[in-house]
Amino acid sequence: MSDLALILCSLRSRWLGNFLSVALTGFGFMLALLILLFGHHIHKRLSADGQGIDVVIGAKGSPLQLILSSVYHLDIPTGNIPYEQAQIWMKHSQVKRAIPLALGDQWKGQRIAGTTLDYLELYAARIREGRVWKQDFEVVAGAATGLAVGDEFAGAHGFAPDGHSHDAHPYRVVGVLAPSGTVIDRLILTSVNSVMALHGQSVAEDDHEDHEHADEHEHHEHEDEHAAEITALLIQTKGPLAQMNLPRMINKDSALQAASPSYEIARLTGILGVGSQIFRGLSWLMIGLAVLSVFAGLAGNLANRSGDMAILRTLGYGRFRLAFMLACEGALIALAGLAVGTAIARAGFAWALSVSPVLKESGFAFDLSAPGVLPVACFIFIAGLCSAIIPAWKAAGADVSKQLSGF
Repeated sequence: MSDLALILCSLRSRWLGNFLSVALTGFGFMLALLILLFGHHIHKRLSADGQGIDVVIGAKGSPLQLILSSVYHLDIPTGNIPYEQAQIWMKHSQVKRAIPLALGDQWKGQRIAGTTLDYLELYAARIREGRVWKQDFEVVAGAATGLAVGDEFAGAHGFAPDGHSHDAHPYRVVGVLAPSGTVIDRLILTSVNSVMALHGQSVAEDDHEDHEHADEHEHHEHEDEHAAEITALLIQTKGPLAQMNLPRMINKDSALQAASPSYEIARLTGILGVGSQIFRGLSWLMIGLAVLSVFAGLAGNLANRSGDMAILRTLGYGRFRLAFMLACEGALIALAGLAVGTAIARAGFAWALSVSPVLKESGFAFDLSAPGVLPVACFIFIAGLCSAIIPAWKAAGADVSKQLSGF
């Protein structure tokens, strides 16, 4: 009988204890894997969605809410700001690029954002089909919106599904973006003028990326015009010093609010980090229990297997050979646990994608090459191997004559 056959027979003879060890290892690795994958994905998305945005200017309120609503489009805006005041900061000497955002409408949960073509350049977005908007009420749809070139739809006021529909002024899709893995995939983009006109505001005169039109009043839904307002201003500064000084100037000398995406997201991840640390600790606890289970299983069976070891020694099996065979049992248990944990994590991941369209649209992928996955897997394998070395070496080094004298 080969060494591998003996190892497999030994594992089958203790299947219940080995099953427990594999289950503990698998569940521990599953938790660690999901935590690592989700953490990597969130960090990647936060970095990608916030790229090139140093400062966000908006209405007074929560700085974090301003960032989540204007950069990540995950919250309700803090309010609107006068476009005239925003233009002052757009032309500031420390500002390299300023991108206005006019929010407030949605279509089937997809936000409609009035902006300029600079917003597309910010995320290096490519047109997959069609072209960019050239006239008011023309839109470019993100890859995850489900819209196609030629579609027409009416936006609904607010972010609730039952908002008032602007049926009198439908949008027309003239372009669809290629998937970018950023927040722009789930947005519907149009000119600032389009959003302003829908809400009865005077059209911005300095929307430099959009075309002017002769009869702007035809697009007004309300009879009375109001001063032009936007939701936020995305600022790219000319350097680190400007990135520090500009928010202070705005918060001190104006009625507007300036917030730093990097600072607010760092604060948010610090708060959420407590929960992830608890789950990470739980996963390591389960992995530790699995390692102890392997150790206890092998060590507890030494007395019952001492006669078998003695017979193998008399048949010519050396001490190192027996120790290697027993250590292989621990290694196989660890490998089985890794395989089970990966399978469970993949199944749970697929289920999460099926019930959460947000995860699917955000480009979340089951990526085993994510940072931290390989070191954790190697640790589990080495721990399972090491947990078997001590009892294996002890069993292989026992006195053969004493063991056989017990028969």
